[in-house]
Amino acid sequence: MRANLVGVLRDRARAGGWLHRPAYEGAGAVTHAEVYAGAARVAGGLRAGGVQAGDRVVLLLDDGPDFVSVFLGAATIGAVATPVNPRLHPDELRAAVVLADPALVVCRPADLAALHGFPVPVLVGPPVGDPVDPVPCGLDVPAFALLTSGTTGAPRLCPHHHADPLVYHRAFGGPVLGLTPQDVVHSVSKMHFAYGLGNSLFYPLLSGCRAVLDAEPATPDDVLRILDEHGVTTLFSVPTFYARLLAHPRGDRLGALRLAVTAGEVLPPALEERLVALLGDRLLNGIGTTEVGQAFTSNAPQGWRAGTVGRALPPYEVRVVDEAGAPVGPEVPGRLEVRGPTVTLGMRADGSPQRTSGWSATGDLATVDGAGYVRVSGRADDVENVGGIKVHPVAVEHLLAAHPLVREAVVCAETSGGLLAYVVRGEGDESDDDLTSALLAACRERLTAYKVPRTVVYVPALPRTGSGKLRRHVVRTWESTGLAAPM
Repeated sequence: MRANLVGVLRDRARAGGWLHRPAYEGAGAVTHAEVYAGAARVAGGLRAGGVQAGDRVVLLLDDGPDFVSVFLGAATIGAVATPVNPRLHPDELRAAVVLADPALVVCRPADLAALHGFPVPVLVGPPVGDPVDPVPCGLDVPAFALLTSGTTGAPRLCPHHHADPLVYHRAFGGPVLGLTPQDVVHSVSKMHFAYGLGNSLFYPLLSGCRAVLDAEPATPDDVLRILDEHGVTTLFSVPTFYARLLAHPRGDRLGALRLAVTAGEVLPPALEERLVALLGDRLLNGIGTTEVGQAFTSNAPQGWRAGTVGRALPPYEVRVVDEAGAPVGPEVPGRLEVRGPTVTLGMRADGSPQRTSGWSATGDLATVDGAGYVRVSGRADDVENVGGIKVHPVAVEHLLAAHPLVREAVVCAETSGGLLAYVVRGEGDESDDDLTSALLAACRERLTAYKVPRTVVYVPALPRTGSGKLRRHVVRTWESTGLAAPM
């Protein structure tokens, strides 16, 4: 089909009667009609600047109308919008832009220094020109490319087709989220991540609802204010940030949401229990990847099971396999695989998407029960070697995090053998020594001896990606580099 994602979105808004309704607020208010008018002008500016179909355009922009107009403007002319986190360290930022190999970079003023001497044009803010209609490039060509989060090492670039957001919405945005023009959504994850891009760009434009955008990194105070001021009905976040919201004096405000969606990392049982007490089955826990583009399993109001990330969302399928790649039966642990029409493993040498219609490993350890509900226990590469014994750290971390004075916890193997626990503690009268004693006693009571940490080190924060995922490979370097001295 010779179509264009932007044309499909605009036609859908016209048919749904929501062109006149607000699409975005918070970091600038615009209607759906203004979104497409702005994209057409930016498309004209990009074309006048020499950008051609198939070229990649890097977006170094915060969440806001400029991000939306440049993303859609690039797709309008058949170019490939490539968001990059503008808050990366300058060295990481430059490396990400080099990986993207763009024809043009659109950035904030603050990013110019990091890109000094870069061999392609760099513009501050969106270019504007005569409006351009969406080019019928076809739904089976790349419209955007996303960088993997780098939780396990160097990021990779994953291009996705014009048709892919339509699949995301048919799988998740429509049947699970049930978004309508009356909904107001807010995402803690920003639009340069796959999770945030769906939450704040694709789903609002495909459903006619409005999204509240915030250019600044999320804080509990700001998110709770946004919920109140804008009447947010659906919140998207990661478990770590939900824990911070619940620790806030006004954390009970979450109970007024129609839906609270969580993804991005394993949801600790103790945190899930507290959220369910407020939300019941309105807490939707799911899993997605940059390679898939969005969620491929999720709990839903019509199909919900505690402790799981729900069931596969058609047209996606999931299975669990053993070390040899053979499917296993219900409740047998193994490695999770996904199959579906949007899976992109990365880029080929010629820059084209490396799409696959076969089974693809997600990197997660999981079980699937007889009803199809998926329970994720951690990442396959999270396994720690303790004296020759393989230890999955998530269960230990969840036990530590169940203590009311623990905000976050991670464990990793020591070079001398045994486990070392790094803990971010909350406020309380208990001393570090007393808290350590309580934590280790709980572990000795509940865990096999080799899983009990030898000691606890208190740190101010854990290293996370911009989307909130733990950078476990960084934690593993702390012991040797001395970066994890006690607070």
